[in-house]
Amino acid sequence: MDLFKNGLKSSLSQHGFTSSESYDHAVQCFLSSPTEHIRCLHVDGDCGRRRTAFAHALANALEATQVLYYEFGKDKPVPQIIRIQEGEEIIEEPPIDALDRILTEACAQSEAEQTVLILDQLHQTQFLNHIRLYEFLQTGSWRYSDVQYQANLLNLNVFLISDESLYHSLQSCSFRLWISESNRAVIKVTALDLGLDEKNCNWLTALQILFNDLKLSPTIEEYQRLAFDIEQHVHNKQQLKVSLFGWVENINRSQLDSEALQSSLDNVLEAILLGKEIHEEIEISS
Repeated sequence: MDLFKNGLKSSLSQHGFTSSESYDHAVQCFLSSPTEHIRCLHVDGDCGRRRTAFAHALANALEATQVLYYEFGKDKPVPQIIRIQEGEEIIEEPPIDALDRILTEACAQSEAEQTVLILDQLHQTQFLNHIRLYEFLQTGSWRYSDVQYQANLLNLNVFLISDESLYHSLQSCSFRLWISESNRAVIKVTALDLGLDEKNCNWLTALQILFNDLKLSPTIEEYQRLAFDIEQHVHNKQQLKVSLFGWVENINRSQLDSEALQSSLDNVLEAILLGKEIHEEIEISS
């Protein structure tokens, strides 16, 4: 698929999700597995909105024409105002539930267009909706009141996100993919990757030791942003900490200020300042 030839990681990054981990195998398994039902992805992982960011990025990376998003627990019943003449009787019709509305739209859009429906915070809805969603994935048919809508099984993908385990039947028809709260895949970044001269980039080794102490593995994009700051703006330890906290996701500010980390920070700063001195000497001599 073109999605993998062009690089899934790069495409996800362009749509707001950066990670040093590769999700190629998982996404390929999800997309290629034979199925006669609606294809469903359970975006599992550490609690937090990182899963939501992945779901939106993947939907866009798949070049879905329609990306629909619904979050359970946010909608409140809308009061219905009915005006009648004196003495007139009228049967009150309840307003359409928000879930029914988004599923109806997903069915309609999937008739002719590639559609992704993201259902977030699934743990906040009543269990009956878990059963209804399972039946929908199996049949492609969404029912409420006395109406029924049919989705195009070939055009619709559903992504589910929940802070709790999915209803067993829902999980049985979904592919589960784990999104970590922080990057776990350790990547070895070189000066060449950052477009820098190795002669004055000795701080990179010290920086990677620091990240090892922090138990973090920044993405190449985060390294690139840090490299620019280090080359242009960082001249003391406070500035170094500000840049680290500013650009690296999941870095803990209190940990940066802890006594245990000061030695590693000092080593990074010393290497940075040494590199700047060498660079200045070269410029003066030339």
